[in-house]
Amino acid sequence: MKTKLFFMILIIILIASCKKHEKTEQRDFEIEIPDTTKNHQSNIPYIHKKSITQELSLNPLEIGVDSFELRFWAKVEVLNIGHLYVIKKIKNQWTCLHYRYIEHCRYQEGMDFSEMAKATYIDTFSVKKVRPATNWETFFEKIEHENIYELPAQVDIPGFKSNVADGYTFYVEYATRSKYKFYWFNCPDVFEDTFDECRKMANIVKIFHDEFGLNMGMFGEDRYRCGND
Repeated sequence: MKTKLFFMILIIILIASCKKHEKTEQRDFEIEIPDTTKNHQSNIPYIHKKSITQELSLNPLEIGVDSFELRFWAKVEVLNIGHLYVIKKIKNQWTCLHYRYIEHCRYQEGMDFSEMAKATYIDTFSVKKVRPATNWETFFEKIEHENIYELPAQVDIPGFKSNVADGYTFYVEYATRSKYKFYWFNCPDVFEDTFDECRKMANIVKIFHDEFGLNMGMFGEDRYRCGND
């Protein structure tokens, strides 16, 4: 009887310990997503990103990854053309997969923008393995110099107000074992003379253009910018 009681107590302790460990892991994982309730802006970019992630059958980064993964999204709003660069290590080697896709919406009368973002689907996509024009070390040095991991969402920049409709939108998301972050910018080069964060984001876009040949599809190979050169 004492042996049975001992094992029952041991099992209870183990279960409690596992639950405590589970809660600790959840508490230690940080998710950084723009709080649009503070600036009264829309969270449509995040909803849209989640829809496309699912459509491309990619795992959500919000649950974390074993080491590190960076995803850079570029979208031409009026043409429904999108690009996605997925950068991570596979077999201890850095790899970049470039997705090109065309999206549409299962629109129904009366839908608001949030519902339309949820109803987005991929019509066509292709995926290709690409490498930076220089090398991986130089590429990471460039994007880290522009503070790609620390930038806020454009709507969170103090004093920022947009006067641009449509154009190009860029999402950045990355994950580690302990953190997930997502933010977005729309036509950052239009505001780069006024806001340092927009200048850095415009530089990041140019880095992807120079290193991976990012072509937004409206102005040709060498014209990715929203504003005039």
